[in-house]
Amino acid sequence: MENKRLPYQAATNENLFGSSLQVLAAMQQAISSVHGYPTPDAADLRLALARKQGVQADEIIVGSGSAELISLLMRRFCGHDKDGEVLTFTPSYPLYCQEARALRVPCTEIPLTSGYRIDVQAFKRQLRPTTRLCFICNPNNPTGTYLTSTELEQVLACLPAHVTVVVDEAYIEYVTAPDCADAVSMLPRYPNLVVLRTFSKAYGLASVRIGYMIAQRHLIQQVLEVKQPYNVNQLAQVAALAALEDEQFLYMTLQATQVAKAKLERALYKMGVQFWPSQGNFLLVDAGGYSADEIHNYLLANHILVRRADHHTLRLTIGPDEHQLYLLHMLQELLHPSRVYATQPLLAQVLDLGYQIQDQPEEAVTGVNDLLTKAVEQTDAEGRIAQAFARAMALRCQQGKTAASGNLYASNLGEMDMIAAFNVLVTATPLVTFGHRFANHSICAAIAGKASVYLLDLGIGSGLQWFHFMELLAALPGERPALHLTGIDIPDGRNDNPAFKLQATGSRLSAHAERLGLNFSYTYLATRLEDFDLQSLEIAPSHTLIVNAALTLHHLADELVAIPDQRDRVLQQIRKLRPQLVTLTEPDSEHNRLDFLPRLRESLRHYYTVFDVLDTLLPADMPERRVIEQEFFGREILNVVAFEGSDRVERHERLDAWQHRLIRNGFTPAPCQVTAAQIHQELDLHPQFSLAPHAAGYTLHWKGTNIIAATAWQVAD
Repeated sequence: MENKRLPYQAATNENLFGSSLQVLAAMQQAISSVHGYPTPDAADLRLALARKQGVQADEIIVGSGSAELISLLMRRFCGHDKDGEVLTFTPSYPLYCQEARALRVPCTEIPLTSGYRIDVQAFKRQLRPTTRLCFICNPNNPTGTYLTSTELEQVLACLPAHVTVVVDEAYIEYVTAPDCADAVSMLPRYPNLVVLRTFSKAYGLASVRIGYMIAQRHLIQQVLEVKQPYNVNQLAQVAALAALEDEQFLYMTLQATQVAKAKLERALYKMGVQFWPSQGNFLLVDAGGYSADEIHNYLLANHILVRRADHHTLRLTIGPDEHQLYLLHMLQELLHPSRVYATQPLLAQVLDLGYQIQDQPEEAVTGVNDLLTKAVEQTDAEGRIAQAFARAMALRCQQGKTAASGNLYASNLGEMDMIAAFNVLVTATPLVTFGHRFANHSICAAIAGKASVYLLDLGIGSGLQWFHFMELLAALPGERPALHLTGIDIPDGRNDNPAFKLQATGSRLSAHAERLGLNFSYTYLATRLEDFDLQSLEIAPSHTLIVNAALTLHHLADELVAIPDQRDRVLQQIRKLRPQLVTLTEPDSEHNRLDFLPRLRESLRHYYTVFDVLDTLLPADMPERRVIEQEFFGREILNVVAFEGSDRVERHERLDAWQHRLIRNGFTPAPCQVTAAQIHQELDLHPQFSLAPHAAGYTLHWKGTNIIAATAWQVAD
């Protein structure tokens, strides 16, 4: 029975509500004339489009889909003899760069922000004298986000005359947002603007391949130089003319899409699948806790084809009820708690309670208390992580909770207990030292032969990383560089002296440097990074600057919380300091832009992996292990699960999100100077650990699950 089910083609954004009957009739009537060449340059269709768009017919070119027009633009403005380059954004329509690379034209993709917006400043930084074309998809595919008229004006206003911007409005008919930019209306004011539109989406003509471009005459004339005269077949021209006339079908399509999209959004929300509001006939989704490949392959095995957007997100085309209900049924089956944690009933109960808390938090309290009782009685990793999540969920159910409940520094344990536990975490597991070792070896390679080094640590804590670094430095042959370290960390709110911990850190590091015979100096700043301007630091030009950020930048709010984006602001300040190297270590998990339920699923995957590491590496009766689990990681879980908005300070991002952020802010991966074998040997890693290389460093995995990523960056030219 299942094998007979028609597949839900949710991957290519066709009009799944069909095609106009008037179009089909017109094409049937035109079949008898297929022996002749098509109307040259689609003259009749161009005239009809000109009337509809309020332009002149000689300001339009019709192509065999937008794909041909993209290719013509590349050939005309960036051909092999023109030494041109292309700019576009990511994630976006991949054909722009695919076509450029097929023609051996360099293509630069500028990452979108965490809210899937265009960063105008990043765009300006990437403009070059050789830039010839910039492609903007609006609304954007696959995110569904859009540029407002004001934002598009900002982009167009900063363009030099030698750059032509191409606004691809393939989904413009679906737009309901009143402030979405209408690029056609801007054409008279911008001589270097091109607008692409298509009949493949809302008009339901994907298979006949027909699209068009609108621009001022001088651009049209240039593109005509490389266009073939009979590039669009007659049936396609007839179909497009008929589609323009059948306004009732277009209206029906748009209404049906809006209704179906609203239904799909409501259902995805209830089952804990993140989606982003979309102005197209599709949704970008992230289930949390699953890779895009896992979901794609499961759906494909059940005759549903979706499009992978990146490692974690998928794009779903909106369709009729019968398609969407089947899709939702299969997603619900995949994500059901009893399937996700088939052999771990307590973790399945955590997820199941998440559904209740999302809808009726007051009524979930009894279930949360029951979970906590069961978890306390079970002493393995499953029981202990269930305890941590039960406490977090109980806090989420409370009214009037305080942000301090998620703050590590609010612990009631004594300082010595916390220090002892942290020392165990550092010495007995690689969860912290993996990032330290990667960063330290990367820094040593970057400062080879330098006379004076300025280390800027953006979250120094107890400074444990630098004891190992000093030992590496002391072991270098020949003369060692003079080392200055500036440590920044948040003020100590439990002490009359807010800088007490920073001062103690400096004393310990200075004593260690003296024992090793190093020329060392230390300064400190007790401040939040949000409240400080890094460019106010006095760094002598003779110093080689190194910036280190280990497990600290994720505490900064980004644009999803407030503007300005503090992560971007700090990275921009770092870039202006022109450091030799920037090292960044962060958990490889998404707790920033996911809503409660997908974030719960993602955090349960991440922290269960962490607790399993601790369960394997630390003795069961070790008191420090409980402090590590229930105080260090337990308080992270409290914050991730129980809080929203600015109260949630544990806002980790996945590796690819950090990579996009660094690239967008003007950094590029540094050449890797550290081998996986080197880290394995130094840390004597358990056989269940593995290191996965990537463009900027390594990711630490446990039993195949990613935990933490260590990266090294340079300022891009």
